[in-house]
Amino acid sequence: MPAPHAFHGHYGFAGGNLYSGALDIHGKPDGKGVLYYLESGECDVGTFTPDLKQTGEGVRFNRERDKAFALQDGELKDRIHVLSKALERVGLQEAPAERHKGLIPSSFGFSKTRTTQVKAWYQYRAIANLAMTESAYGVNAYPPVWAKDAKADGGS
Repeated sequence: MPAPHAFHGHYGFAGGNLYSGALDIHGKPDGKGVLYYLESGECDVGTFTPDLKQTGEGVRFNRERDKAFALQDGELKDRIHVLSKALERVGLQEAPAERHKGLIPSSFGFSKTRTTQVKAWYQYRAIANLAMTESAYGVNAYPPVWAKDAKADGGS
């Protein structure tokens, strides 16, 4: 029997926390991913269950992503002094993007001009036969870049 299809995406929580990584068929976290904490700016990288329990080895990065701490089944252990060792522990190519309250722009409500610009973006892409999957808002910085995926895509 073939293995179930793997889904990848994001799951946002009411408090502003964000999970990015493997999802189950219901769209809930289930597998390798990054859990970003909005208040503290820290993030946990590891394997998660649908109820966000981290299992096995993981790493917690601080707000600036210059310090890392080992996690074991969600419990904070020792500091990892060399960032490359932390990345290797969880299989990341690079440290996760920063995400905290200071980086999230304040909401500014409905804007007819912005709506018109976004509509024009997609109309242009349709006329030029370009992919409609490229966002008018730019590239999403939060999906994790796994080392094995980067090597498979021809990265270093």
